[in-house]
Amino acid sequence: MSRKYAAARERLAANYYLAPPDVSVGQFMQWARGAGAKGIGLTVAALAAHDAGELKSMADDNGLFISTLNSAGYFLYSQSDERYVQDKLNCQLIEAAAEMGAGRLVVIAGGITGSGLNLEQGRAKVARSLAVLDEAAGRAGIRLALEPIHPVDLTIKGCVNSVAQALRVIEELPHTDVVVDLFHSYWDDDIWRLHEIGGDRIAAVQVCNWSEPHPDAKPVRDLPSAGPMDVAGWLRALIDGGFTGPIEFEMFDRHRRGRAVPDILNQAFKELNAILS
Repeated sequence: MSRKYAAARERLAANYYLAPPDVSVGQFMQWARGAGAKGIGLTVAALAAHDAGELKSMADDNGLFISTLNSAGYFLYSQSDERYVQDKLNCQLIEAAAEMGAGRLVVIAGGITGSGLNLEQGRAKVARSLAVLDEAAGRAGIRLALEPIHPVDLTIKGCVNSVAQALRVIEELPHTDVVVDLFHSYWDDDIWRLHEIGGDRIAAVQVCNWSEPHPDAKPVRDLPSAGPMDVAGWLRALIDGGFTGPIEFEMFDRHRRGRAVPDILNQAFKELNAILS
């Protein structure tokens, strides 16, 4: 095992998005630690159950670092009441990320549907809004990470879609980097040269494989080995290229397809550790 791979194994994390509503944050942390995770990605749902200080203590008790807090942003609401609620949440997430010592607060741009804007106008508004959030992050002493979203979701979730677009948006922002989620970026050839084009502005990666249950259906997340993406080759190339950030396994509860959470975690980290052996 190379030193780079050994170091990377110490940065493997599990995202709480995998947990169904009846699984507590504490239980998920125990399962993640037992599976071999060294870190935990937390969510708005986790913050609804525990305050930031409690989450930090729980992570510390389980020997886990907090890789990310997910997700702020969603800048394109057109109604003033929706914008107010989201702006308030963004401020709360910045404060929480600072208190819990999260490695990055992930930012999702927001979809253009209902915004009254076309695609280019929406992207321009995202850039302006992110600059304001970047200043707030700097005052709080945290860093943000903008996540490119698959183009199929540009209307409903994120209108910044390619890695290159995300890097352009954050180029002049001193407190914002990029997080790359394979589920959203597997189609983008630039994921194979992240270190070349992004360097240390690539803050973290979120890893899974993907499959299409039906030709007319949207893709779903799956285990690293269970899909057409060469996750092993990509992850090794990423580490060989110099990437030193967290590596989060990210699936959602709706993608479990009846499988138990501990079983998914155990298999995912078995595969990830094997890739990095």
